Amino acid sequence: MDCMSEENLLTIIQYSYVCPFKNRRNNYYCFYCKDYYPKPEDLREHTVSHDTKPFQLLMGYKKMPKLDITRIDCRLCPMKIEDLNVFKQHIDTVHGKKIYFEAPDKMLLFRLTWNDLVCVVCSDVFEDFNTLSTHMIDTHFSNFTCDICGMCFLEKPRLDAHLKRHKDDERHTCEICGKVFKSNHYKDMHVDIVHKRKAIIRCPKCDECFMSYALKNKHLTEAHGQKRTYPCNLCDKVYNRQKTLTEHQRRNHQKVMKHQCEYCDQRFYLPSRLKEHMATHTGERNFRCEHCDKSYPRLKSLQYHIRTHTNDRRFRCHICGQGFIQNPSLKAHIKSHHPECDVDFFYDNNFRKLQ
Repeated sequence: MDCMSEENLLTIIQYSYVCPFKNRRNNYYCFYCKDYYPKPEDLREHTVSHDTKPFQLLMGYKKMPKLDITRIDCRLCPMKIEDLNVFKQHIDTVHGKKIYFEAPDKMLLFRLTWNDLVCVVCSDVFEDFNTLSTHMIDTHFSNFTCDICGMCFLEKPRLDAHLKRHKDDERHTCEICGKVFKSNHYKDMHVDIVHKRKAIIRCPKCDECFMSYALKNKHLTEAHGQKRTYPCNLCDKVYNRQKTLTEHQRRNHQKVMKHQCEYCDQRFYLPSRLKEHMATHTGERNFRCEHCDKSYPRLKSLQYHIRTHTNDRRFRCHICGQGFIQNPSLKAHIKSHHPECDVDFFYDNNFRKLQ
């Protein structure tokens, strides 16, 4: 039955426009070349250009690939098709491509959109892909379940790796330097790179290996022409890390605000921002100065205070040269000591350039 399911999958990939993809949490990658595409429509357009023949080799043993079925359609004729079962009937009866209808589907199906992702099985709506993917596995495809904590997995090797984490008091300690790691994999990686000086970080585009991710990124730029900057395609912001770009898009364009205050309607992207906000309701002052006994409800307030200990006077008066720790203190100084100046005009045109 597994062989029949795999044959069905290969037929679907070869003769339809479904888009296989990989992901790392909320980031989408081309199944074939591993290039990153933040927008699903760009990923679909890119994937069409790939030859589907390497799919079977890249899929891996007993893996359930993720398929975007936003566009199915037939590659052999102009037929527009929106349902995968309809496609199976069509490709079998019209084009004579064998489909084993009795075999179960061994694939995870998604319709990728920029936001408000809908489960293709039950139509529940999710604000990001990672949450939807977890829902799919827990609710619809819990092939393997951990008897200890109830966590669900698609494949048995992932369950086996998870079970190792439940061993009581298991500590993965480097015997050379004593550093402790959360898994044996990370410990071995640490030993290879730090102590044995092995180059184990592989380039995704060739067989070169490197000692650090920085060297790998340099190689990607010089050897493969990969840009090290990540521009946002929705505004003019540019970032030097893919992760930072993704967070920017989720925070500013998708408006993903998971963390809601229990006292008011305000929502926040980061739990740390919610924690700071909660202090306005509870009066807690959780941010304590390590140099004195003062404490503050917000991290930013503490950071301003710490400058008084480090003599970090980054705001400097352009007229007399006196330095200040905070911008409001500088403005107050200009108003009291240099009243002839228009403080707002003076600040906007001079002081921002000095920071």
